[in-house]
Amino acid sequence: DFYGNTYAHCVVSGNGYITFDTTVASTGSPWVINAAIPNPGVQPENAIMAPWQDINTGVTGSIYYGTTGAAPNRMFTVTWCAIAMFSCTQDLHTSQVVIHEGSNKIEMFIQDKPLCITWNAGAGIQGLVDATSTNADIVNDPTLLLPRNFPLTWTATNEGWEFLPDPTMTSYTINQITYVPIIAGAATWTDNTGAIIGTGPSITVNPANTTTYYCSVTGD
Repeated sequence: DFYGNTYAHCVVSGNGYITFDTTVASTGSPWVINAAIPNPGVQPENAIMAPWQDINTGVTGSIYYGTTGAAPNRMFTVTWCAIAMFSCTQDLHTSQVVIHEGSNKIEMFIQDKPLCITWNAGAGIQGLVDATSTNADIVNDPTLLLPRNFPLTWTATNEGWEFLPDPTMTSYTINQITYVPIIAGAATWTDNTGAIIGTGPSITVNPANTTTYYCSVTGD
């Protein structure tokens, strides 16, 4: 549930946000940031911005996503991993969003959010906005003490945030939480002899005896 609506699908943007508006799938991701959120009628809407900024997956970096756990308490995780900032391609951005089924809590972890002041005037927006841009919940920068919204310029390193839905589902309480190191990449599963038995976020096994399995992650 996101702002009182239930969703089973989402679209992951190459520019650092998730939207539940699936009509924008396979279209261009907006990169010009020249107004504060909410901005009715202008994308991104119905979105989790982690943050929304102009980054360039065509230069370097990867986006990983997957579902873990068991219903009704699964977690959907999206990671923007070591992606170049647009224009300032030597600066790399890494962040992660974890959406919790059941509690509807959203967690956001930022490992590196550089500032590219020469592009888009360094704009980047961190927070949530509903489907009609009626309600938005924006993170307050803990150092600058201002919302991380346009036109504020800001950076972040090793931060954790949680967004807890209020009972009315029209707003979220935002708390800073302990940063959890981001690990993302391709998972390979092996048995205790080193033989590869599968790849991906999870595997199904049917051991006849007590058995140890290992998972290694290759990535960032």
